[in-house]
Amino acid sequence: KRGKEMGFILVLQASVDYDTSTSGNGTPKMNIPETAPRPQAPIEYSISAREMADRPEFVDYLTGGCQISLAIAIDFTASNGDPKEEGTPHYFYPSSSLEWNDYQKAIYSVGSILAKYDSDQKFPVWGFGAKYNGKVLHCFRCGREVQVDGVEGIMRAYRGVFNTTLTMSFPTVFTEVIETAADYARHEQEEAQKEGELSYTILLILTAGNVEDVQATKAKLVEASDSPLSVVIVGIGKNDFSGMEFLDDHDPTIDGGRDITKFLKFSDYNEFSRLTEAVLDEIPNQLVDYYYGKGIMPGQAERVDKDTVEVQDADNDERTVNFLG
Repeated sequence: KRGKEMGFILVLQASVDYDTSTSGNGTPKMNIPETAPRPQAPIEYSISAREMADRPEFVDYLTGGCQISLAIAIDFTASNGDPKEEGTPHYFYPSSSLEWNDYQKAIYSVGSILAKYDSDQKFPVWGFGAKYNGKVLHCFRCGREVQVDGVEGIMRAYRGVFNTTLTMSFPTVFTEVIETAADYARHEQEEAQKEGELSYTILLILTAGNVEDVQATKAKLVEASDSPLSVVIVGIGKNDFSGMEFLDDHDPTIDGGRDITKFLKFSDYNEFSRLTEAVLDEIPNQLVDYYYGKGIMPGQAERVDKDTVEVQDADNDERTVNFLG
């Protein structure tokens, strides 16, 4: 509108139009004012809209309606030791001690970090490495519910496994939980697209051992990288996790797929801020890489009604404050 700045025009292709009439000396006459600068020659630019578009950021997808889903997989292999022995990763301290085992600490801390981005606070919880009725299961549901409510629901589902007739077994295999998570991620994406939204899943694997088959794990991660999925693997306990270094060495130019994995050792972090930074370090780029690589741009930013924002009271539970020991 006149007198108002409404936006901008991006010219992707242009040329100079010549008048077919001639000037007095017989040369072609350009139909432009005398005061305008005369171009040397017509110049054509052919630049795709994709090349001109700025690469979005993580926050653009979040504010544009991308939903984050969290799934958890817990290691019940024999590499955890005897859960009845104090000091082993699965040992449960008396409730009066206000002390948690390493899995409880990791579920609460890392789970709380990632759960902040989950829109419905409902999480599938899977286990792997336990033997039931003589058969080792590399992916089974923890608890009766397909999805549990909140981080506390994860904690209850985890503890409830020890009320079943499991036998902690071996080997440590990630491939089935990765495949299950990839299927879950695709399902969540399909459901979100029905509402005109996006969905991205984060799989949190808590493990006390090194994977048995490195090549099979790498192949499954490459296969899963075509799904809207990131995988955060947290080493629990004092074991040597040098066999997991390959998880952070993925090179898409050599191995194919995209980098979707982050490995960290839980005991290396005694401050919540450092743990948060480590957990979230690569997820934003991984999410953007997935959608931008498929030509999917963020939706329109959602408006926030300040009157509906709730602020919870601070959690002063002694165990929560000191969850990192």
